[in-house]
Amino acid sequence: MNRHRKFYNELDDYMDDDYYEEEDYYYEEGEGYYGGEEAQQPAGVSRTDNLEGQKPEESDIHRLDKQDVDYELLQTLLPGFYEQLLTTNGTCRCDTPRAVEALRACNYDVCQAVSAVTSTVVRPAVSTPIPGKGRSLKVGSTAKRETSMTASTKEQIGAAVDFSPSSAQLQQQRQQQQQQHKGKKDMVKEIAPDPSKLDCTFIVAGHVDAGKSTTIGHLLLMLGKVTQSEVDRNEKNARQMKKESFKFAWLLDQSEEERRRGVTIDAGSYCFETEHRRIHVLDAPGHKDYVLNMMSSAAQADAALLVVTAGTSEFEVGLAHGTKEHLVILKMLGVGHIVVAVNKMDSVGYSQERYDFVVRELKYLLKQVHFKEDAVAGFCPVSGIQGTNINVVDVGLTPWYKGPSLVVLLDQCPLESRMMGTLLRLSVQDVQDSRIFCKVECGNVQKGEKLLFVPADVKVQVRSIEKPTMGGLVPAAFAGDTIVIDTASSLVGLGPGCVGCKAGSGDATRCSTDFKARIQTYTTLQKSILPGARFTMVCHALTVQLQVLVLVSKMDRCGNWSSGMVKCIPKSTQAIIVFRAERKVALEPAEVCRSLGRFVLQQDGETVAGGLVESIML
Repeated sequence: MNRHRKFYNELDDYMDDDYYEEEDYYYEEGEGYYGGEEAQQPAGVSRTDNLEGQKPEESDIHRLDKQDVDYELLQTLLPGFYEQLLTTNGTCRCDTPRAVEALRACNYDVCQAVSAVTSTVVRPAVSTPIPGKGRSLKVGSTAKRETSMTASTKEQIGAAVDFSPSSAQLQQQRQQQQQQHKGKKDMVKEIAPDPSKLDCTFIVAGHVDAGKSTTIGHLLLMLGKVTQSEVDRNEKNARQMKKESFKFAWLLDQSEEERRRGVTIDAGSYCFETEHRRIHVLDAPGHKDYVLNMMSSAAQADAALLVVTAGTSEFEVGLAHGTKEHLVILKMLGVGHIVVAVNKMDSVGYSQERYDFVVRELKYLLKQVHFKEDAVAGFCPVSGIQGTNINVVDVGLTPWYKGPSLVVLLDQCPLESRMMGTLLRLSVQDVQDSRIFCKVECGNVQKGEKLLFVPADVKVQVRSIEKPTMGGLVPAAFAGDTIVIDTASSLVGLGPGCVGCKAGSGDATRCSTDFKARIQTYTTLQKSILPGARFTMVCHALTVQLQVLVLVSKMDRCGNWSSGMVKCIPKSTQAIIVFRAERKVALEPAEVCRSLGRFVLQQDGETVAGGLVESIML
């Protein structure tokens, strides 16, 4: 068995923008940066003329030059610019200099640049005028200094040399691009996931010693994912340590430390199939010392299997501690549906009275944590050690139970809608050698595509895609899939918490140390939040230290937001706060991508708040 290795809108006017001296971005007049003296000739001279026996330099103001400070950025943005321009207006013609000017004038925003180009009249190409003597081009202008092209600039661009292909060549190129785009769409449609057999990820949550690993281990045995010989070997080893009841749990807990302590430390990862699902299950630790590992797993989950014990006093202890904390984390990280397994029914003689009591108390707790009634797919009485009601309902032991088995509940559990048609977002869980373990949060990824991972700024080409739920390679993966990407590219600097997108598209996740978020503090918050307070944030596979920068606003008991200065944020309060991370992080507003915008805050080992990212502050 492979071991799981952690597999898996701006704050307006609250912060002053950095100020840059104008000379940092502008070249002085007469420097001759673009083409020297040859480029400083009168505008009426054509490029085809022989200017005193000398030819103009290639690096005149109308051509992209490798010496430009923004050369690499423009090279990255231009393919996405032309692709979007073709989609927006297939008849619009734009040469490279005009595209470069538009991108610079719009602060390298591809969408704004395309809008600027399509909103102007395209002039026919003529011979190239050379700028008058003393003229030079100011590069790298920011949006504050120049957010749109002036009329004179547009006239200069329209009259500039046409480096684009001829009309026939351009039309042929456009047709080829359209055919390629259509072919790509058709291919994506052909390999789209079968809606009758969806991939999904379940996290197994619950208090320590609730029997989570034992229940999943026995389930894997019943479904043929592990062999009886493996169980027998574990039973023999467990007997030597006087832990015979761990024979199923050790199918998932394989490290010496986990077996010695008898608790799950790292989340185990296994896959199995039901009638309508390919399920990827994450056996998360229940011990309080490893709750951060549980959070990282919960951030990857589509739904949850909550395991509670029916044992006398065990249920009551777990209800007030680990069970409640896990439910709060699941709710805050957007896990919308839960299957509940009431375990250890054999220890209470399969008592219906005890089962009804456990279900009643759990329903009350779920209501406290703001889970709706329809969020629970069902309750099932089970015995992890005996295998009762896991795969098939045992009417002899539980004649009073009229529901389906645990496997059927997992198969029928509703799933959240998936963002298939949006921009690609991959959350990196782990990196091993040339392999990237990640989850497709939005969009789709295909074999052979080039990807960019931020904030590490690592570019890779996809050599192959493996889906553990299918046990082999696939040509593409879609939102909700947990995959392994193999590449020949260098992965130096890439690690958990990075986010991948399609390279050259100009739509990468924005990275910054500062972001604005709306949070809800819990009763576990020991001290009111003040500016400067520090927390540990868990969001997707990212774990990072945060500091409170600005307390923007808080909600009073009447549901009104404060308008004046906020001194502190007490427990059980909603607030809007600006945070600063210790390093650049890749996040998305929660309304854009929920899995990259929902987070949980910890302080001194306690889960004290949860939040939603509202905007990234660049």
